[in-house]
Amino acid sequence: MIEVEIKVSLNDEDSKKILEKLNSMGFEKNETKEQIDTYFNGIDRDFQITDEALRIRKSLNLDSNKGTVYVTYKGKKLDTISKTREEIEVEILEMDSMYKIFEKLGFKPVDPVRKVREIYRKDDIEVSFDNVDFVGNYLEIEKVVDDDSKREQALEELLNLLKSLNISTDKLEKRSYLELRRGNCGK
Repeated sequence: MIEVEIKVSLNDEDSKKILEKLNSMGFEKNETKEQIDTYFNGIDRDFQITDEALRIRKSLNLDSNKGTVYVTYKGKKLDTISKTREEIEVEILEMDSMYKIFEKLGFKPVDPVRKVREIYRKDDIEVSFDNVDFVGNYLEIEKVVDDDSKREQALEELLNLLKSLNISTDKLEKRSYLELRRGNCGK
């Protein structure tokens, strides 16, 4: 699958206006989650250089108190505008065991990233308000497509939504939260 995604930084005033606009457009709150991502670096290559990501995500739904854990591989970004990339994800039951497997295989954990994510949905578009420790507040808009032929149309749809929210494409942020955290923490 391909995750088509755009992201912009927000301040509190922006968040309120955007939320009002999303509600008027028919977006509905889906859930609020706390997510803790542990990233791993490659054995034979530096994922920061190759623009890939491998992570274990522990996700707790703050509304239902239900937790899930996922292992995710993200390929390199597919364009120069967005954060669109191939994503392969699987739910796992044993986070600690998977962590140990990665370490035994030589993968090295890097800085964890924690965020609280408030998720809104309409049809096949997900909008998230993220409060990321040591990074700040961001808005992510994403749509998942099943093949590359649908990628450009999905990106156009997300950029149109961004425009309808009165957010300039000049505010687009391509860096991951891990990259932003490393920048803010002097790493």
